[in-house]
Amino acid sequence: MYVRSRIYRAKKILDALSSDSKLRILKRLLKSPASATDLANEFGLTLPAITSHLKDLEEAGLIRIIEKRRGRGRPAKLYALTRKRITLEIDLEVLLELPDEESLEELVNEYVRKKVREGGLRKVTIRDVMDTLGVSRAVAAVVAERLTSDPRPLIEAVADRVMEHLNGEKTTVELTKELNIDRWWVSKAVELLNEEGLVEVKAGRVRRLA
Repeated sequence: MYVRSRIYRAKKILDALSSDSKLRILKRLLKSPASATDLANEFGLTLPAITSHLKDLEEAGLIRIIEKRRGRGRPAKLYALTRKRITLEIDLEVLLELPDEESLEELVNEYVRKKVREGGLRKVTIRDVMDTLGVSRAVAAVVAERLTSDPRPLIEAVADRVMEHLNGEKTTVELTKELNIDRWWVSKAVELLNEEGLVEVKAGRVRRLA
């Protein structure tokens, strides 16, 4: 399901290397792996701010998550450098065509609205994004990359549609047909609603609780 755009990855790397905060994190991880909490404490930043920086660095392929046991309990999630040397070969014409973060969010939201509200949500592909939004292949690759690396906006939108159509009890197959959305997305939406206590799933049937 995942789509990888090399030019998007290159853009994320350039953005990371132009950020003082992200550079500080990279310099720290050059010494040894660290958790988000460790970094927040060391730099005096909030955990959400550090988490946001780490997400960007991970999307850029500069860091990766490793697990390390610290006594009993679940392993700690630590971040480490993916590699110490990077080489970039960039097509500037394509790079300069890519949307900024604000424009990218607008394109993502438009795609979510069209595919969920109008139906037809299947696998997120570059071709489908091109056809849905009428954008170039390079821009479509960035939108597809964002949605496949973080599908929560799509899942939440499908969850809203499920709640609108859920009167009494229905199966995921029935919901899939009514919404004209791939069953995978409907199942993920039902899982989210179940975790939030809004529906109950029993014997293959989904019942609305709220």
